[in-house]
Amino acid sequence: MKRLFKIFTTATIVLSVGSAIAQEKQDTFCLQNQAIYQQRYKNENTTKNFTPETFKAWRNLFFNCPTASKNMYVPHGVSMFTALYNKEKDPAVKKQYLDTIIMIYDRRIQYFGEESNYIGKKGADLFLLDPTQYEQAYEYCKKSVDAMGNNAEAKTMVICLQTAVTKFQKGSMSKTDVIALYQQIADIFAYNIEKGTKNGQACEKQLQNIEQLFLSIKPDCNDLVALFEPQFKADPTNVTLLKKITDNMGKDCASTDLYFNAAVELDKLEPSAQSKRAIGDMYVAKKQVSKALEYYKESVELETDNDKKANVYYKMAYNTSGPTSVSYAHKALALNPNMGSAYLVIANKYAEGVNGCASGAEFPELEKWKVYWVAYDMCQKAKAVDPSIASQANSYAASFKARFPDAEALFGYNVTEGASQNVGCWINMTTTAKVK
Repeated sequence: MKRLFKIFTTATIVLSVGSAIAQEKQDTFCLQNQAIYQQRYKNENTTKNFTPETFKAWRNLFFNCPTASKNMYVPHGVSMFTALYNKEKDPAVKKQYLDTIIMIYDRRIQYFGEESNYIGKKGADLFLLDPTQYEQAYEYCKKSVDAMGNNAEAKTMVICLQTAVTKFQKGSMSKTDVIALYQQIADIFAYNIEKGTKNGQACEKQLQNIEQLFLSIKPDCNDLVALFEPQFKADPTNVTLLKKITDNMGKDCASTDLYFNAAVELDKLEPSAQSKRAIGDMYVAKKQVSKALEYYKESVELETDNDKKANVYYKMAYNTSGPTSVSYAHKALALNPNMGSAYLVIANKYAEGVNGCASGAEFPELEKWKVYWVAYDMCQKAKAVDPSIASQANSYAASFKARFPDAEALFGYNVTEGASQNVGCWINMTTTAKVK
């Protein structure tokens, strides 16, 4: 029995010593490969041209020493295989590299935890590298945002919203759900910016991006009121917020109480071309044009940007009539000669005045044709200076051309096609005779 015990004890000692030697060799192996890959990574990361030797040392560490380093997963491993992914042309090989990046994130979570944070990073990189996987990327990012709350990373939140917008565009997510997500993320951004947290600076830099993503789903007035009204009530003297409200709601939602209140408050706190323009828009929405013109004129006086000034003159032209309207349109064109929409306003104001110009004329029918001819000319000018409105210009031109005479009717007035014609009345333009 003593002999057996002695043999057993000796064997145990031998195994223990062998295990310790093996562990020592393993530790040395890990330290050597870690030192090699880290030094090479440091030298090669600037150019992203990682050599086979670097990958070999990294793989040795990744597969044999999984707890040796957090950095070998993120950012090092992800960075190395992202470089390979971006340079690769073969779709099959690119997929393998992307699968490896996902595996790196999974192993990072397996050995070092922090799933709530790193699943968001995984989702963000998945979408940035392969936008077609927006559904899966959204699931990863949303899980991270929900779990991390106010500690969610700015990049993860931006990609979460971006993938949600993509889902909305593809029909797999409702506008209501996208708006709810935006509000969730906007609240987290606001918290971090206000508190000056470590994540606050990144949130501040990305704030405009999430706002543009929200606006890309074309929210209606109810959506915008639901978004901005709580913010306005909480901080009604925030000039940045007031400008945001008036900028985003001025085009289609100027008749809302929120827009009115924000525009008036902005004008009190910081009278400017923008605040005057915003109030002018509000009065137009309320069909109080004379009041709107007062504020538009003040806006023009304060405005220093010629394009913005031209846009105000355009609004003044659009909302007035006759020679007054045309005068404003020409002022807009003087500042922005490529504003084709101003020519279209002129065309339509000419056409609106056709009966007045024909009234009392010796040949009323001929006078009407002249007005439609010159209105048609304005449409041609509009699309010449701004091809983007060619379709609209052609539509207006076609409606005017439908009122042209045929050759026989024109001949009855002893006028030939192409002959120069003076348009009197308040228009005072020269055109050429035209037939259908």
